[in-house]
Amino acid sequence: MDKPVLMIHKIEKNLIVPKLKDFVLTFDDGLYNHFYYYPKIEKIETEKIFFVSTNIICKGKQSKKFISSENCHKKAFEGNYEDFMNVDQISYLSTRKNVIIGGHSHFHKNLNFFSSLKDKIDHIKMDTELMLEWFNKNLNIFPVKFCFPYNNDLNGLYQTVLKSYGINEFYGRERVSIEGYISS
Repeated sequence: MDKPVLMIHKIEKNLIVPKLKDFVLTFDDGLYNHFYYYPKIEKIETEKIFFVSTNIICKGKQSKKFISSENCHKKAFEGNYEDFMNVDQISYLSTRKNVIIGGHSHFHKNLNFFSSLKDKIDHIKMDTELMLEWFNKNLNIFPVKFCFPYNNDLNGLYQTVLKSYGINEFYGRERVSIEGYISS
């Protein structure tokens, strides 16, 4: 029987509970707080998938303020990557038991802002090639699991393009938000 899938953006201490072993845990965006809390998460015996946007990687000092994912992205789009993991941290996680590193695009763009279908497809192809190149160069892995930026697969378009590259397991809106699960 497959486990239901939880979507985690920002980790908070009160969200790390034993019942999480009943779920596949997915961590979006490669946020530093995912790595910071990993020693507590590691103890949970379940599959953990960390989805990384390969152009949004910390190259310097990391913040421990742990702001919302939305605000992390705003800062990153302005060139400040302090809220994200660095290559060494992602590499470390890739060696851990029950951990998979998945793709989350290269640029993490909202494709609804592209005006034409051709522009969307061209961007997905270019973005996927850059993402795969980064994974090969920095981690020597091929990400077979992928989470759509903003959980939007454009009614199957994104998935269709990614399958042509050999990516075959997808995550998006079907996941349950951990905040919604814990509060219920």
